[in-house]
Amino acid sequence: MHVQAASEARITDEYGGDFRRLFPWPNTVETPWGSAWMMIKPGASSLPHNHDEQETFIILKGTGQMRVNDETRAVSKGDVIYLPPFSQHSLLNTSDDEDLELLCIWWEATASP
Repeated sequence: MHVQAASEARITDEYGGDFRRLFPWPNTVETPWGSAWMMIKPGASSLPHNHDEQETFIILKGTGQMRVNDETRAVSKGDVIYLPPFSQHSLLNTSDDEDLELLCIWWEATASP
């Protein structure tokens, strides 16, 4: 059994939030996808960026404004967002006092558009 204990997790500052990479995970099975747990502080935003992978965000806690290319939409706990390859995206935490937490999952890097 492999357990990645939350108490021993390595948290880094990535994309404008606290980022805990989950998979790939050294010394475990190789997965065809990557994943991370992200926390965005109240009033803060992830950095606008794009990449060649497909990605989905699952909102675990809080409320925010999701921006994908020129479209913006309110999101909250339980919402699932799909991000196509090369889509410019960022996520703003709209709360004054609650962290915004999400699970990020990415897969299948593609060729440039």
